[in-house]
Amino acid sequence: MEIKKVDQQTQLLQARRESLDAAERMSLRPLGKLWGMDVFTWYKPEVEELSATISTFPFPVFWLSNEMNIQEMAQVDPGTLRSVKWCAQFDNPQLSIPSDIISEMNLVTGTESLEDALEFLKTTKQTRHILLFTVQGNEWKTKMELFENFVKLHQ
Repeated sequence: MEIKKVDQQTQLLQARRESLDAAERMSLRPLGKLWGMDVFTWYKPEVEELSATISTFPFPVFWLSNEMNIQEMAQVDPGTLRSVKWCAQFDNPQLSIPSDIISEMNLVTGTESLEDALEFLKTTKQTRHILLFTVQGNEWKTKMELFENFVKLHQ
């Protein structure tokens, strides 16, 4: 009886730990500063929350994201997308943002890889800006690790 109780407690604690880890991954996370920019990551953001967050940032936003997140934002809140200082789509060089939205945006890039987008970031960096990295999809973990390692290396 005692062994069963301890085993059940261990399972509950493990499930709780995994749940907290998942919740942390799926929320806005600060990474500190990079070249005078405040850096944040967000795994699989809900587009409404993402839109509200971008709108409340106190500085212009550089948004690095995959195509799926950008398409959702273009459909749900094109006004917020237009307000982004630089929108970098890192998983497809072909932009799928409607022309009436893209024509009003400051800077939009599409690259085949996150590495290419990060190289572009080196030449685009600005102090007093927000650098927001969002990701979802099959390779999200690899992309998140790559981005976080880039930030750590250049801080």
